[in-house]
Amino acid sequence: MKIGVYGGSFNPPHNGHLMLACELTERLSLDKLIVIPSNISPQKSNNGNIDPVHRINMCKILFDDEKFTVSDCEIKRGGKSYTFDTLNFIRSEYKDAEIYLFMGSDMLLSFHSWYRYEDILSMCTLCAISREDDSTRAEMLRYSADILKNGKVLIFDVTPFQVSSSQIRDNIRQGKSCEGLLDGRISAYIKEHNLYE
Repeated sequence: MKIGVYGGSFNPPHNGHLMLACELTERLSLDKLIVIPSNISPQKSNNGNIDPVHRINMCKILFDDEKFTVSDCEIKRGGKSYTFDTLNFIRSEYKDAEIYLFMGSDMLLSFHSWYRYEDILSMCTLCAISREDDSTRAEMLRYSADILKNGKVLIFDVTPFQVSSSQIRDNIRQGKSCEGLLDGRISAYIKEHNLYE
């Protein structure tokens, strides 16, 4: 069984998240993709985070394909969301699965600073997304060869989706449209619960 693990704050989950999930699930021929909203990210500021229940609910709305599962394991665990702990949990649930961990180029290029990164490398294949130009891809290839010598790393070029969750939060605060950036069901949920205003 081939399982993808897609973590992040998903604050809010947007069309770029869904596009990436669909594209890599297909290209890797995954049996399942587990979407895992973080509790507290060790890599990012938690400024602007909302009640985790809302992030879980929005992910369940957006990732509604039968191949996608939304897990609240990091939120239930509490504290900082370390990938090492999450992968141990996934492995306990799916003992014989091949695990593919999704991440962006910025995450890959700082991977040596992650908690127990060498153990993570032994547990899964890193699937890094090259979103920018050829120089970024070349840097990722060099980093994988020089720093992550014993790890399994796949680098994917994907269609760029030029938006971030922080930009969407700013748009909502400023009363700007998020058409094309957010699924209509997510926009309705945000409005119903007065999120990010």
